Amino acid sequence: MVNLTYPTAPAEIIEQLSVSSFADGLRDPEISQLVRLTKHKTISEALAQALEIEAAKQASRGSSKIRQVKTYHGKDRMETANGNLADIIIEVVEKYKKGQDSENSTMNRRRPIRCWTCGVEGHMKSRCPQPPTEQNQGNAN
Repeated sequence: MVNLTYPTAPAEIIEQLSVSSFADGLRDPEISQLVRLTKHKTISEALAQALEIEAAKQASRGSSKIRQVKTYHGKDRMETANGNLADIIIEVVEKYKKGQDSENSTMNRRRPIRCWTCGVEGHMKSRCPQPPTEQNQGNAN
């Protein structure tokens, strides 16, 4: 792409632009920063270093320690420390439904729609069956 953009540029400049563009395109800002700081002369060197850093990061992620694991021993795999998993799920669903009921009750307390033209409840001005008066038309002149 750099060759197409700068067809008459010297090879050294094209390599520098390629390395810079490569570093710009890296998703991981840490890898991008390390590639820039090394100041590679060729794109292949920059790519090799980026791959090495990525591999090292991947390898170090796998060695993280697990802090705590809880295991529950019971007759049934569905049993947990607090009781049967099915009972817990039913309890959560009931709490959710109660929350939904309280939301719906507050949402149904909205004021009724009132027409600005005739003042009657149940429709808006745009659907008013009465023709607008000159006073309600505003600055129609």
